[in-house]
Amino acid sequence: MGAAVNIVINDGAGTPVAHTFTPIGKDEKGVLWFEQTTPTPTNSLGAKRIGYRQTRVMDPRNQLTGRSKVIVTLCVPTLETLGTSDNGITPPPTLAYVEDFRAEFTLAERSSSQERKDTRVLAMNLFANAQLVSAVDSLQPIY
Repeated sequence: MGAAVNIVINDGAGTPVAHTFTPIGKDEKGVLWFEQTTPTPTNSLGAKRIGYRQTRVMDPRNQLTGRSKVIVTLCVPTLETLGTSDNGITPPPTLAYVEDFRAEFTLAERSSSQERKDTRVLAMNLFANAQLVSAVDSLQPIY
């Protein structure tokens, strides 16, 4: 794999907005992070982030299992709406909440590229399923 490059994805707005995520490097756990740079967040605390990590799976005896694990995360923070304090000074931005997404693939290293592609596309299409769309967008449970 070559050097990490920007990732551009659209949001779900009525008129979708393209969000550009720029690679900012790996943390101490080996997770490569991408941070939203376009559109520019009003404060870096509110920047959306994508994390990516790929590792080989080991068994309890520390032996390779012939599988690799790919974990992708998306963090979407929302800043608190701030007013002015009694003396007219706007307080510093604070985080109101964060919405997280995590997808984990455990892939057999001996599987073909087409099998891995099929797994990825099935997963993407699963999230386009009407039941899951309703479960996420409207918090409607699936019974």
